[in-house]
Amino acid sequence: MIVATATDTAYVELTGVMLASLADKAGGSFDRVCVFCDRVSEEDKARLAAAYGLANIDFVDMSDDMVRHFAARPVNHHLSRTAYARILMPLSLAQATGRLLYIDCDTLVNASLAPLADLPMQGFALAAVDDIAHQVPERHAKRNRDIGLPDAMRYFNSGVLLIDLETWRAQRLTERTLDFIASRPSLPMMDQDALNGALHGEWLPLDESWNLHRRLEKGVYTDDPAIWREARIIHFIGQVKPNYTDCNHPARGLFLTYRAGTPFANVPLKTKLGRKVEKRARKLRRFFGKLKRRLFGA
Repeated sequence: MIVATATDTAYVELTGVMLASLADKAGGSFDRVCVFCDRVSEEDKARLAAAYGLANIDFVDMSDDMVRHFAARPVNHHLSRTAYARILMPLSLAQATGRLLYIDCDTLVNASLAPLADLPMQGFALAAVDDIAHQVPERHAKRNRDIGLPDAMRYFNSGVLLIDLETWRAQRLTERTLDFIASRPSLPMMDQDALNGALHGEWLPLDESWNLHRRLEKGVYTDDPAIWREARIIHFIGQVKPNYTDCNHPARGLFLTYRAGTPFANVPLKTKLGRKVEKRARKLRRFFGKLKRRLFGA
């Protein structure tokens, strides 16, 4: 089984901490890890490799062909074009067979991944965890309606995806997902909506411990803190990440423990003001990037 993730300059630190947890908790339960990179410097790749600390890591620069697929797709300050990379990974890793486990970079691995390598896929191309929206039926139904799915159909979170590569390719799921995006250019949740729309309920549900994620309720996390200790993969959804000074996630302490053992240990935590400046800078970079493509076709 291959583990894969995707990152850019804004998420390098989170990726490094995730890789540290992956090596600690799951090293030996998969063959290799592939990190897809969008404009990540060689210096940052070296820091990521040091955070991981094992030899079985590969860095895959997003090719011009991959980037062209994403150039016209919607992005925002929270979801970058690397969010689309998981859609192309089964084709980009053309020689790979068997299982591919995609993990978002804003996660912590908290257990061996061996059970996923042997999990019967029952003929499905993909296994995933129900999105937390299912706990609020009205929210779940609206999300489905927005992308043309029946109100009650299951909808998964795309932060952790177990993919059977041969079945995925045979069912042309990359092409189907890109076609779905092209037919609905204003998808609310971008890649996640597109994958759900293309699969139309044909996926295998995983226990939520494989992608434990919760939303803030009036500024706090209301679940029993024990669920985070027992989770196999912890997913820090939302805009306030655990390397922010104002994060109050129950698993933040675990994140900081792993962070302390990486090259990112002394990087200052991000503040609200710093995030606002970063957000504005990214908007400007995207604006001038689009302007350059329009003027010069580059």
